[in-house]
Amino acid sequence: MFCSKCGAQMQESDKFCPACGAPNAKMARLGQEPSQASVAAGQTAAGATQQAPTNGQAAYGAGFPQAGAPGFPTKGCLSQAFDDITKVPGAFQRVLQIAFLPGVIAVVSVIALIVPVIGWVVCPIGLLLSAAAGICANGYAIEWGRELSRGRGFDRGGSILKTSLFSLGFFSGSLSSIIGLLAFVPLLIGYLVVIFGGGAGVLFIASGYQGSYYSSQLGALLGLGIILFFVLVLVTVVLSILLSMFSDAAVMHLAVTGRVESAFALGKVWKPFRQQMGALFCASILPGIIVGVVVAIIDLILFAIAGGIFASWYRNTLYGDSLGTFISLVPLLVVVAAIVFVSCCSGAFASVLKYRAVGYWAQRHASDWTHEGDEDYTFTLSGAGLGPSTDTVR
Repeated sequence: MFCSKCGAQMQESDKFCPACGAPNAKMARLGQEPSQASVAAGQTAAGATQQAPTNGQAAYGAGFPQAGAPGFPTKGCLSQAFDDITKVPGAFQRVLQIAFLPGVIAVVSVIALIVPVIGWVVCPIGLLLSAAAGICANGYAIEWGRELSRGRGFDRGGSILKTSLFSLGFFSGSLSSIIGLLAFVPLLIGYLVVIFGGGAGVLFIASGYQGSYYSSQLGALLGLGIILFFVLVLVTVVLSILLSMFSDAAVMHLAVTGRVESAFALGKVWKPFRQQMGALFCASILPGIIVGVVVAIIDLILFAIAGGIFASWYRNTLYGDSLGTFISLVPLLVVVAAIVFVSCCSGAFASVLKYRAVGYWAQRHASDWTHEGDEDYTFTLSGAGLGPSTDTVR
């Protein structure tokens, strides 16, 4: 069972939650509510337990039972991750802080364009800082998901703008990008087929073979080429989804083991990936789809507003109305800044939700990653807080 207050795991026989010290709600319903002195003792014990992690931070969800074990949570990885964000005290506010930081920096950078010359310099620098904050948010999201398997060594209340989180986010993003590029190989082949097929047809016609027989043959070949192109586009879409799932699992494998060479041990990722592909799809792909639909609706509204303002700005510019141009420029930049803000915030929020869900997937279906290479300290990501100094179990 799980605590009704903070969501941490607890046994049915426990009088208090081991994480927050709250009384067992089930016992209270059965008329076994403990006394005030016992509650105070339980909270004291819980406070002592929370001091055990190296950074003085208790782990959200750490110590959950593995798949198939008694007490295994019935909720899916994504549902449990969403509960962690919305129901664990302080978690939602923390996620909002992480999501808003890149967005606020981007908004200030775009609005700075109102100031001539200075704004032209400040804007690109600010957007680069916003991108760096987004990478740090990605690193934080990976760390929070990794915490489920490696419950120690993560300060969830610490600063997000840290080089360790930036390193983890950048390295993981690079790994995902490299794996994701493979999905576009079929699409590249499709473009080559269209280009060379069309070029061969032009040369064929230019050579004087314009009879009806040759024209029909050429038309059939071009038709087959177009069909092949659309098939390869479909293959690219399916492959991009599968490789995106695989890259997220590989990133979590890298984070859980804390070893650089784990980025190349893709065979160890393949086994749980193949066995639990459906659960990984819900954890890895669905967050992006859900957040993407919401953002698309908001962006459509903002783009419609921006279109009307842009028409006014263009009309004033065309007729040489300087005052009207400036008056139209200010709300236009505000709407553009709002679009950038929504995009940055949604990306950070989707990343936190996704990697928390993938962390649950790894904890439940890839538990052997946890102690993989505990005794091999040769190549570790200690700079990102993932090395044996903080989380190796002896």
